Amino acid sequence: MSYFFKIAENNDEIKLSQLFRSKIFRNSGNFCDSDELDKKCTHFLIFDKLNSNKLVCVFRVYIMLNFNQIKNSYSHQFYKLNNLKKIKEPMLELGRFCIDPNYKDPKIIMTAWFAIRNLVEKNHIKFLFGCSSFFGTSIERYLDCFKFLKCKYIAPKKLIPYVKAPKVFKFDKLINLNNFCLMKVQKNLPPLLSSYLKLGGWVSDHVVIDHDLQTIHVFTGLEIKNIPDNRLRFLKSFNLNC
Repeated sequence: MSYFFKIAENNDEIKLSQLFRSKIFRNSGNFCDSDELDKKCTHFLIFDKLNSNKLVCVFRVYIMLNFNQIKNSYSHQFYKLNNLKKIKEPMLELGRFCIDPNYKDPKIIMTAWFAIRNLVEKNHIKFLFGCSSFFGTSIERYLDCFKFLKCKYIAPKKLIPYVKAPKVFKFDKLINLNNFCLMKVQKNLPPLLSSYLKLGGWVSDHVVIDHDLQTIHVFTGLEIKNIPDNRLRFLKSFNLNC
C-alpha cells in the first residue's frame, strides 16, 4: 500500500492540515482554514509514500461521549439534531474531509476508514456522522445525485435531522424521482458520501448551501451496527502494508 496515515501530534502538523483544507475548500495556499472545533478534534493526515510522502488527504474527528456534546459539533450549526438524543452511546463526527483532486485512488478512502475503524473500536462508538460536501453551489449540477439519494438513502424517521440553516434545498422539491442518470450519479457523488452509503449510511432529506466554503453538503449518518458483515470484515482485514 502506498498510503499511510498519522495523527497530528503538534500545532505544526495541525497547521499543515489546515493549509491543505484551505487549498482544497478555499483555493488558497496561504490561509489556514480553521475554527474553534479544531481544538477539540483529532486531526488525521494521509500521505503517499511512493510520491515523496506527499500529503494527499486530511480529515478531523470529534468524539462525543453523549448527546450533550453535540452542540459543539460542526453539523449542529446547520442541522437540527434533536432526534440523535435517542442514541445513548458515544458518537463520532467526521469533518473537513478532503482529498487532493489529482488523486482518484479509492485506496485513500480505504486508508481513512481503516484509521476511523480503530477509533470506533477503541472508543466504543455506535454512531458516526458528518457533512458530506459537493463542490460548488449549483443545485442543478447535482440533481441526479439528489434524486438518487431521495429514492434510496433518506434517514430513518426516528433519526432524521431537520432544517436549521437559512439556505437549503429540500428533496421534496424534486420531481420525476426515478428519472436520474446513474452515470452522472457515479461521476458526481462525492467519494466520502459514496463510501458512507456502501457501509449502510443514510442522508438528510435536504442539502445545505454553504457559501463560506462554496459547497453544498448533506448530513450523513451511519449506525455502526448497520455496517454489512462483508464490509466490516474487509475493514478489519485491510492491510496498510500490502
